[in-house]
Amino acid sequence: RFVFDKRYNKNTLPVIRALYKIDDKKKDKKILSKVYLFYGNYYYYNTQLDSAKFMLEKAKTIADAYKLNIEKATSRITMAVIYRKKGDVSSALKLLQESNSILNSIDTIGISKSKKAEIVNQKIILNNTFANFYNQIENYDKAALYYDKAFNNAFLLHSYANAGVILSNKGNLLFKLKKYKEALSTFLKSKELKIKGNAPGVSIANANQNIGLALLELGRNKEALSSLNKAFDYYKKNDLQLGLMQTYEELGRVYYAIGDYNKSIENCIKSKDLAVKKGIIETQEKASLCLSKSYEAIGMYQLALDNYKNYTKIKDANFNKENIKKITQIEMQYQFEKENELQKLKNIAKENENKATINYLVFGILFLLFFSIFLYWINRIKHKTNNQLKEKNEQISNTLKINETLFKETHHRVKNNLQIISSLLNMQSKYLVDNASKSLMKDSQNRIKSMSLIHQKLYQNDRVTGIETQSYFEDLINSLVLSYGIDIKKVNMHIEIDNILLDVDTAIPLGLVMNELISNAFKHGVDPENGTFELYFNQIHETSLRLFIKDNGKGFNLNFDLEKSNSYGMKLIHTLGKKLKAKYSFRQNNGLEIEMLIYKFKIL
Repeated sequence: RFVFDKRYNKNTLPVIRALYKIDDKKKDKKILSKVYLFYGNYYYYNTQLDSAKFMLEKAKTIADAYKLNIEKATSRITMAVIYRKKGDVSSALKLLQESNSILNSIDTIGISKSKKAEIVNQKIILNNTFANFYNQIENYDKAALYYDKAFNNAFLLHSYANAGVILSNKGNLLFKLKKYKEALSTFLKSKELKIKGNAPGVSIANANQNIGLALLELGRNKEALSSLNKAFDYYKKNDLQLGLMQTYEELGRVYYAIGDYNKSIENCIKSKDLAVKKGIIETQEKASLCLSKSYEAIGMYQLALDNYKNYTKIKDANFNKENIKKITQIEMQYQFEKENELQKLKNIAKENENKATINYLVFGILFLLFFSIFLYWINRIKHKTNNQLKEKNEQISNTLKINETLFKETHHRVKNNLQIISSLLNMQSKYLVDNASKSLMKDSQNRIKSMSLIHQKLYQNDRVTGIETQSYFEDLINSLVLSYGIDIKKVNMHIEIDNILLDVDTAIPLGLVMNELISNAFKHGVDPENGTFELYFNQIHETSLRLFIKDNGKGFNLNFDLEKSNSYGMKLIHTLGKKLKAKYSFRQNNGLEIEMLIYKFKIL
């Protein structure tokens, strides 16, 4: 019990060694396997991942040899977490599925309540680990299902400390989805449950760490700094390297937010050095992004770019085609094996229940056999045809799933490349002196962002060939508002957008046209102190779409010829308008009104 509750503590190792010496005399393989598990957990929580893996392999070998099912499952769960942290997500998933099969195969009939409770606890831990895995690879729907399943079981068992840990992990999921208020509320509830369940000190420190991050995203920087320092002090006192490397990076983000860039760099360098030393990929990724932003803020652009490249390289490694392909193959193989295993278990159970009636069944089976042979010859051709069709349908279905995954991966890579180009343009613009050049550079960045948004929407959604206009255009407008410094408190904005699912070939040119028209309005038409801006987008007929934009500026000469204009933006509008078979009209009405009717488009 002491080892289980205090395994995070630096004073735990002598206790484990003492247990090892005691068991070495008894030669009890079950206890010996548990001792190796304690060793593995100790080294894991102190970020000595290779030592942890070595000890867990010993525990696993003994458990497998002597058919110690709970120890077999437990060793695989912790090993899966180690593989996940090292970036080998396919091996992690395979180990979790093996653990699930082992726990499901345990016969609970006739065992003690304490043994049943131990099995249930392991299933809770397994479901939580499954959820963490899917959370890391951004499959948030699956992650949420596993978190809820683990939390409900833990809460029903009054295992409040475990329930608090699971709730904390779900808070991290909400945090990644940028639902920061919900995440903060979840983290606070998690801390209450941990305290109620007498959770170890490191678990409370982790709660303070999560609360600090949520406060940071909500702009409550002083409170965030205080909460993170509480966590940091505990990790420092107990020499917990994993917590230290994470908190260094998070403190770096707080200092960046309050403008102390030197402290931000100092903390993020410490985080990155520890993460590289310990081989923790996900912390290296976060620390590299923190350093990129901080170096850029103080004008050290080469270091900023080097760290940003390292960040994108690590991030892409978690989503490369090979990993996605392996995960898909493992899940399909596991599902097949699981069905076969369940069928075998059902057959065994049925055989045990019906031993007394076997003799009667033999006669029935013989009769059915002769009857089946008769039916077989009648239906042979029909069955053969149906089987061929079924195989073809399964092949087509699997091919579609793989293609959809590859499409998403492609859009993800394109989005990342566009972001790198935008970052390079942003760095280059800082060296420009004249305003005209800076304006041209900003226009180029906004055009790139309009295309990057489309690829981002495509890889984040289930539909890989269609764009929802409401979400995309609202994000585009918000991006331009930030780019041109429009104060929405001083500018009256009225926006109405129909939610239409457009194909990519329509969405890209339409997005670029909107980017140009809105940019012109923000730069030349909208009064920054008492301005108005209106935008409407809707389908007015089966054969046409309508885009209407109005501002309260001075307008311009309506006699100009769009086709002969020397402005690059107007030429771009004209060229893309031809692709969409669009018609334009420009009117003066207390400002400039632009109406665009689109006749060539595709709705999915």
